[in-house]
Amino acid sequence: MNISVDKGRPRPGGNKGGKFSKGRGFEKRKKFGKGGKDRKGGRIRNYRRFWGGGPGFFCLFCFFLFGYNSIADEHNNKFNIADPSYKIAFPKDHGPHKNFRIEWWYLTANLKSDSLGDLGIQWTLFKSNLKPFSRKKDPGKLNGFWMAHSALTTATSHYHEERFAREKSGQAGVTLDPFKAWIDNWSIKGDNELETIQLESSGVEFSFSLNLSTEMSPVLQGDKGFSKKSKQRAASHYYSQPFYSVKGWVILNGKRHFVEGVGWLDREWSSNLLNENQLGWDWFSLHLDNGEKVMLFKVRHNNGDDFLSGSWINKDGTKKSLGSSDFQLQETAYSTVRGKQVPTKWKISILGSDPLTINTEAVNVNSWMSTSFPYWEGPISFDGDLSGVGYLEMTGY
Repeated sequence: MNISVDKGRPRPGGNKGGKFSKGRGFEKRKKFGKGGKDRKGGRIRNYRRFWGGGPGFFCLFCFFLFGYNSIADEHNNKFNIADPSYKIAFPKDHGPHKNFRIEWWYLTANLKSDSLGDLGIQWTLFKSNLKPFSRKKDPGKLNGFWMAHSALTTATSHYHEERFAREKSGQAGVTLDPFKAWIDNWSIKGDNELETIQLESSGVEFSFSLNLSTEMSPVLQGDKGFSKKSKQRAASHYYSQPFYSVKGWVILNGKRHFVEGVGWLDREWSSNLLNENQLGWDWFSLHLDNGEKVMLFKVRHNNGDDFLSGSWINKDGTKKSLGSSDFQLQETAYSTVRGKQVPTKWKISILGSDPLTINTEAVNVNSWMSTSFPYWEGPISFDGDLSGVGYLEMTGY
């Protein structure tokens, strides 16, 4: 059951005193201008939100996801922190990690359609633990929660939705044997090695059903899966599966469109993702036309001392790690998106004895995710010395 919201206040709809009964969510509708579009020209979007803690709850989630976690705080709360000696193992690490603050299952796909042209989809399931796992039963306390984002982006439109669920509500979760990650009727299902998966997601104006397959093994990012996010201790465990082939359908405004393309799955978990003086990140996943893959990110520092890291992934799955001496990321054009200046064109310079230049451009500059914590996320194309397609995520703007 959904409870409609007007001007940010819940209408009781049968709940006494305006309080919510346990286990239910609510839906927030934005204000719109003429013609069924919001005042910024975007399509109508609905956001299902977890109601349990009110506005403070969303601030808390943002703290755990993009927040600033000191090492001392993590040790005091007995959360695990990313450890360079940890050996990632499959299929175990496809599943959840209860002693880390935050993790996600993140899937993007660059797709083509005869009727829609170039488009992209994003599907992400986040898990946040409010305290480390304990076998002691305490049914009265909220120990963790789930959040999911789903988006579909074409050259002219950007659609997205958001959902929340309590831990242990049965509304969301991740299980193995066989693999399933879900929230409500959104899901990724597949074999334990994630070589073949099915993605299902639906929204008010869009839905997609995609089949993804690969014969390649996952790629361990950073140093055997230990991915540093700063010169200090901020780090995560991080691996990718960038070699998916994708086929399926998207439904947009009631019309069904066949699509095919390439997909990229990221898995990451951490308790100390960013330091307190880091502002956000710019993250690229690139599918080169020659079959190679590239992952690059920049974590922005408030004094300009940004942290860069990445990887060049060969067609056979072998990887070369990249650092600040190996590449540069430079903004070349900004767009005004929801009143913010966001870099939507970038120049990527690969340095060294065989230098390369890649120029990226957003498929749709208005790929703003107006979720509980807002960010920019959308498909990109690129040319220069190398061409292809990819995805760009930018937080902290």
